[in-house]
Amino acid sequence: MSIALALVVTAAGLVELLTRSGVSVGYRDDGPLLITLTVAGGLSLALLWWSPLAGLCVSLGLLCAQSIIGYQFTLAALWAVVVASFATVAFDHWRRAVAAGFLVAAGMVVALLTMPGVTWLNALSAWVALSVVWIVAVVIRLYRGSIERAERRAALFAADREARAREAVAEERARLARELHDSVGHALNVVVLHAGAAQRILDKRPELAREALDSIETASRQALGDIERMLGILRAPDEDACCDVVPGLAQLETLCGQVCEAGLPVVLTVEGEARALPASLDLTAYRIVQESLTNTLKHAGKTHASVAVRYEQDALAIDVIDDGRGVSAGAVGEGRGLMGMGERVATFRGELEAGPRAEGGFAVRARLPLPKEGT
Repeated sequence: MSIALALVVTAAGLVELLTRSGVSVGYRDDGPLLITLTVAGGLSLALLWWSPLAGLCVSLGLLCAQSIIGYQFTLAALWAVVVASFATVAFDHWRRAVAAGFLVAAGMVVALLTMPGVTWLNALSAWVALSVVWIVAVVIRLYRGSIERAERRAALFAADREARAREAVAEERARLARELHDSVGHALNVVVLHAGAAQRILDKRPELAREALDSIETASRQALGDIERMLGILRAPDEDACCDVVPGLAQLETLCGQVCEAGLPVVLTVEGEARALPASLDLTAYRIVQESLTNTLKHAGKTHASVAVRYEQDALAIDVIDDGRGVSAGAVGEGRGLMGMGERVATFRGELEAGPRAEGGFAVRARLPLPKEGT
């Protein structure tokens, strides 16, 4: 673009020199040196792509040279200075734009002082013309700056949306992983225990083996239902996904009954006045009990377990305690189940304690803050 502009201004300067009949009184006659200066001034605009300030310095210097030598400078040389100054103010750095203002002012003073017969009207008209050019250039510069700032803000907002989307996807994947581990993992542990028991007593006590197979069928159907429920959440539109029925504290008796059938005697106690809980909090409480009993089934051996749910004034307390062989203190926190419980409790800014008891066995204690009445 700058090269094409330089060629146009250069051609205009040559045409001007060839077509003008003479010069005003007090100026030197046109000659080869003026032609050279005019051509060089037009071609200096080719520097605008590299540095507008450099193009301005060259074109302004050549214009002043024409005036100092005594030539009547060409309009092409003047237009080269105007175009270069406009480009510097509109597109170059602010500091270079300010420097360009001082350069142009100094160059115009030199040109006006070396021109014969200059009046204050000539000086004023030149100054007004340059001022108009500069005002237009400043307006364009401010407009470009506002567009660039808007684009940067849009890019930041887009990056923030993408980051939030990635976080949402990661949170949803973690939630589904916890759901699969807690629900399906529990059901599969029940299936494994019942299958082992049925295999051992199949020949001696077939009626008990049949009961174990019934429990396996029930647990398998439950696991299949949980998988279908989660797949339905993934496939359903956003407005339908939240409407799916999820387990809660109301199903604790059923859960404890399944665990008892799997060979772990469980005593369930509920203290305090039961109240309606948010669905997410209700599910979290259920999953804590489910995961704790599943861990007891897997690791505690022959034992008994107790589940205590207490509705306190401002919190829901859950204690799941067994008297089995427990685990070492160093192994606590290594499993995905305890990690999942910790994540669930942290979501509600609750407290979780899980570890072996001094008198033997293992205890999981959780405390979940309850929303105030009416909120």
